Amino acid sequence: MARGGRGGGRGKFRGKGRGRGGGGGGGGRDTRSEPWSDIPRKNELFESYYRMGGFLEEAEFDEMWKALQADLPNSFRFTGTKSDALAVREIFKSRYIPAIAAKKFEGKPVPPPESVIAFPDELVWHMKTHKKVIRRHAPFADFQKFLVAEAASGNISRQEVVSMIPPHFLDVKPGMVVLDMCAAPGSKSAQLAEMIHGDEEERVTRAANGESIESSEEGDYSDDGRSTGLLIANDTDYKRAGMLVHQVKRLNFPNLIVTQHDASIFPSIELPSTGQKKNYLKYDRILADVPCAGDGTARKNPNVWQKWTPKDGLGLHNLQLRILFRGLQMLKKGGRMVYSTCSMNPVENEAVVAAAIDACGGNAKVQLVDCSNLLPNLKRKPGLNVWKVLDTSQISAGGEKTAHLFTSWEAFQKAKAKYETEEPERSFSTKITPGCFPPIPKSDEERIPLERCIRVYPHQQDTGGFFIAVIEKLDDIKVAQVQTPENAAKAQKSKDDAEKTTDASVPTPEENVIEADATKMDTGSDTPDVAATLKRKLEEPVEAAPAKKTKQVEEQPAKPTENGSAEKQEKTPAPNGSALGGPSAIAAGVTDARLKPENQSQSKEYFEYLASDDATIASIMSFFGISERFPRDRFMVKNKEGLSLNKIYYTSDMAKTILQQNKDRGMKFIHCGVVMFVAHKIKDKDYTHAPWRLQSEGIRIIEPWASKRIVNCTSKQTLHQLIVEMFPKLPREGEHGLGEVGDQLQGMDIGCCFVRIEKDDAQGIPFRMVLPLWRHPGSANLMVDKDDRKAMLLRLFNEKDTEIINHVAEKAKAEQKKLDEEMADADAKEAVDVSDGEGVDEKDIAEEEEGGAVVDMDADA
Repeated sequence: MARGGRGGGRGKFRGKGRGRGGGGGGGGRDTRSEPWSDIPRKNELFESYYRMGGFLEEAEFDEMWKALQADLPNSFRFTGTKSDALAVREIFKSRYIPAIAAKKFEGKPVPPPESVIAFPDELVWHMKTHKKVIRRHAPFADFQKFLVAEAASGNISRQEVVSMIPPHFLDVKPGMVVLDMCAAPGSKSAQLAEMIHGDEEERVTRAANGESIESSEEGDYSDDGRSTGLLIANDTDYKRAGMLVHQVKRLNFPNLIVTQHDASIFPSIELPSTGQKKNYLKYDRILADVPCAGDGTARKNPNVWQKWTPKDGLGLHNLQLRILFRGLQMLKKGGRMVYSTCSMNPVENEAVVAAAIDACGGNAKVQLVDCSNLLPNLKRKPGLNVWKVLDTSQISAGGEKTAHLFTSWEAFQKAKAKYETEEPERSFSTKITPGCFPPIPKSDEERIPLERCIRVYPHQQDTGGFFIAVIEKLDDIKVAQVQTPENAAKAQKSKDDAEKTTDASVPTPEENVIEADATKMDTGSDTPDVAATLKRKLEEPVEAAPAKKTKQVEEQPAKPTENGSAEKQEKTPAPNGSALGGPSAIAAGVTDARLKPENQSQSKEYFEYLASDDATIASIMSFFGISERFPRDRFMVKNKEGLSLNKIYYTSDMAKTILQQNKDRGMKFIHCGVVMFVAHKIKDKDYTHAPWRLQSEGIRIIEPWASKRIVNCTSKQTLHQLIVEMFPKLPREGEHGLGEVGDQLQGMDIGCCFVRIEKDDAQGIPFRMVLPLWRHPGSANLMVDKDDRKAMLLRLFNEKDTEIINHVAEKAKAEQKKLDEEMADADAKEAVDVSDGEGVDEKDIAEEEEGGAVVDMDADA
């Protein structure tokens, strides 16, 4: 799970290195010069907090900590439609597992990859074999080639095991509208897309064959077997959103839109309305896998051990709360939202969930869902109802830091008051709010059952650490934006007329030694009597929180109410400082965040739909014999003029509705659509009725509805030839050497065709395939690039190093060689001719001698 902080807000905690989340804890850029294996996996402050914080019993904590210090197993998931995923899984199990298991290292069998029993259908695997063993055995090299090839083809996703958990708890079904608020790099989005897709291909085939397709509890397939659902995947950072697009493009999923917005103020998406009241999109399911300190990624992220500090979690708490609030606003009544982090810190987990539920109106409005029946084989721990908050204080910038454990907001306030009297120059973090502490219910009915949250610790199934909470929305809520902790702190200070203090979260650039010397860790009681001498060397300072930019505020969306309408928010101080936490911590200190309307010409991407009677689409549909039932109004181009110049894309109906309704509202749409046709630039276009190529990305969407230009490949040998040879000769008459495919192609006009290959267990064809092929005047060619050809050779024929023959390139090379040889011969002949014409030395000398003068031809010698 290579994520450095995702969609939603401030960049300071969202590093670009390996691991998610932020700050020194988990997501900062990896700047080490020594190997990861040489970095000490120790951090006394980090360890002391989780040892003393009441998370696990002492014996189990030791087991967990030992696992956290060990290398993380490599893991991957079989992806795509379930039938394809199971087929590729079987190839992997039958070909590579036995080869690895047959090897021995130091007299012991080498452990092969194992399926992770927490997930169904053996679709998730991990490998614990040590690197020194892997390097010595060829079967691992073959397995690695398989992984790389299938990952490039979209059949395998390299993903951390715990990262795969949250989508399973959303219970997504085809037909649902789903939002992934912080989606990059896209592994979870891919899982969600597969769930929305369901068994769509099978149902579309049945619908195209005239069978009736009805919606059921399994999902909504009312669009002629197609899923009516939609996934909106969002990330706030442009570069990471680009990574997200690259990941999801492999899915060839038309029911997908990628956006680039701050998740904490994600704009309301407008839908067409019949009356005066505007209608806004609400979601059946929302995933908020939020930016976090990422200490659960310590097994793969060295920055955790080098830089972990409690300031990371405290600094992110408010951002995480605002993202969760915004998600709950946009959720449908009866909808489900998953909040997750790769942090073990309750300040980022249970505290955020409890504060959000409390501010929404309690259990009557939103409630935690008991998910013990989902992924029953997943080993887990219940969420915490009691925890401590860790902070560090210091007397001056760059001075020694003292660690404190606080059990409640009151204990924190009491300790601060004590130090203000005894050491007025000592400063604490301004990030701590009442919402960071365990909630104190007034009655049993108001108690939030935080034990329904899910904690996954590293030692339970050899993974990273993770937290998941599943929340169901029971009734409408009206939640405004949460105030930033900085503004909240200012309001409190103004109320108390206290002296100005500095934020202890920003040390000086010099090296500092943090020491709880006098020497106790403050537990929030009247006398700090828990001995814990902690030293921690800071090699790099934690970055300060950047000031909020005016320009950014201008581009932020309006604060939507429950029905989606926009309200202007006035910048006002929190009344009585109540915005520091709890239900009152809403709406204060937030400026107007209305979407700034803009023309689409200001965007980097254009999405213009072609008319349903577009002449180009009509000619393509006629050429391939596409059924009239296939929609003609969902084809899109990506240019301002709306012209079918190069590529034509296909989207779902709902995606079209959203793009058209919101294109001038300032929404940042950066991806939508599957490439269906590409213009084919050829010299003999006068002989081509439809100069457009079918594309691998969209061919399976449209193929069930085609009745023309269909070629059936029934022989695996013919398929092998088509893969290995590019542009094999195909004369109009006579021998061609392309088997049954050549026989069918000989009678066809120039243009693109569908090549169907049906599943055939006897021949070793694991699943049905449809490939595009272009019929040239004297040859034929699968429109598949070399990398995909090599992946197919490895998957179907177990061929690793087969050379792809390009007859056109070889012909051009031979012609160029012949031309070069002819030019060389001409140059040589010309050189001889010139030499003959200049061979006059003796004659000239004789003539000069006759004139009484002798010319010395070697005068310069």
